[in-house]
Amino acid sequence: MKKLLLALLGLLWLPILQAQTISIVGSGVNGWPPTNGPEITLSTTDNIIYTISNLVVTTGQVKFRQDLDWIINWGATSFPNGTGVQNGDNIPTLAGTYNVTFNRLSGAYSFSGSTTATIIDLWGPAVDAQLGYGGPGVALSTGDEINYSLNYNFTTGNAYFRQNGNNNLTYGSTAFPSGTAVASGPSIPIQGGEWFVSFNRLTGAYTFDYPSIGILGSALNGWDTDTDMTTSNGFVYSVVVNLTVGSVKFRKNNNWTVNWGGSSFPNGIGSPGGNDIAIPTAGTYEVFFEPSTGNYSFNQQLGTPQITSPKVSVWPNPSTDQWNFTSTANLDLIRIQDISGKTVIEIQPSQNTTEIQIEGSALAKGIYFAQVYQGERIQTHKLVKN
Repeated sequence: MKKLLLALLGLLWLPILQAQTISIVGSGVNGWPPTNGPEITLSTTDNIIYTISNLVVTTGQVKFRQDLDWIINWGATSFPNGTGVQNGDNIPTLAGTYNVTFNRLSGAYSFSGSTTATIIDLWGPAVDAQLGYGGPGVALSTGDEINYSLNYNFTTGNAYFRQNGNNNLTYGSTAFPSGTAVASGPSIPIQGGEWFVSFNRLTGAYTFDYPSIGILGSALNGWDTDTDMTTSNGFVYSVVVNLTVGSVKFRKNNNWTVNWGGSSFPNGIGSPGGNDIAIPTAGTYEVFFEPSTGNYSFNQQLGTPQITSPKVSVWPNPSTDQWNFTSTANLDLIRIQDISGKTVIEIQPSQNTTEIQIEGSALAKGIYFAQVYQGERIQTHKLVKN
């Protein structure tokens, strides 16, 4: 009887003995181990849902990790709720007191409570085209409550920087894409499209930049360091790089939230989260990538890299009805896209030609981008339709 009782007690204690320890670490709570501590652990009754109540959090970053070790850890880019992924990005936090819940199996987490942080959002018709100033703003992220950032697809319109959701505490300016916003200043005229926004709450300095696109991988500098590509329009990005035999991918804003890969080389269409792109031959390549379409090309430079493209002229520009394209080399394809990246006209000559006339009278007034394809090279020209 005593042996049976001991066995039953052993079975009852087994789940507890096998329970994993889940902790929350980072600059938003208690620092990053092993240099800081003590490590804050969460409680559980089922080894799945872990909780901690009234946790004081500062503006910073955190991650969840298992058994006080980095072998298994979870991170993401959203706050106060999200789904952590293995070895994901640090979770941005805003100062406040929260009840924290974490699901060890799904990675889902939530921070419920009240914040004491200074929140900055962008608010206005450029953010919400339907409700305008009657709609909500979109919050910027921050790690220090001084420098704020946001990647967002805006519509053409105006907006303010706003503090803590207070419509009477706004910052604005008439300058775009960069300037210095002042308290109660005029609204900022924003051109529609995807922009990476930076804002300094103390100085009011702001910029609307094209999103950063980088290339990285074992064929370049490893999987942690991006080589940034350049762009003049936010649609076509390019860079000249030395590649070894290996593989690469493209990603946005130096994190894995948005990335592209493909299975073909040297040209292909990248898909979100796709396969690593295999580089079979080491060499110097001029690389082109279009985030809106996923199109990419790797053009090997056999001698000294030549990055000067054929001269292309477009006239009249602005125009009310048509544009003429002339070039010093054959025009293989001209693709015209609106500011959202949608293709509205595509012309591919049936024979070699250096001159093309494109009819645009049916297009709405606004800004368009013409991608001119010539062999392995792509040029992009801004078009204005009056």
